[in-house]
Amino acid sequence: MKITSVRVDHWLLTLRLSGQFTKEYVTEVERTVANAEARTVGLDLANVTFVDREAMAFIGSAKSKNIAIENCPTYVIRWIEQERLCSGCSSPSDGDTQQSEPSEP
Repeated sequence: MKITSVRVDHWLLTLRLSGQFTKEYVTEVERTVANAEARTVGLDLANVTFVDREAMAFIGSAKSKNIAIENCPTYVIRWIEQERLCSGCSSPSDGDTQQSEPSEP
């Protein structure tokens, strides 16, 4: 994967990612974001061709880390939404009392 830093101005830094964004690069991207001397950091994913689970989790948590995501591939957006939906559905504390036991004939 290739990471290119593009300084828009003193306050904004965009990291353009190209290639396969996998767990090997998550730490490098996190380090680059942490060391950025900018108020706002964004990730441009327009040229990302593959994302694994660890990278998907990082992208999904970017908003809480004040990282803007630009040009996110549609399949990654759907994957993030699906993971959030599934984790919410499997939560035993959500008040759902329905059980899926087979009915007797």
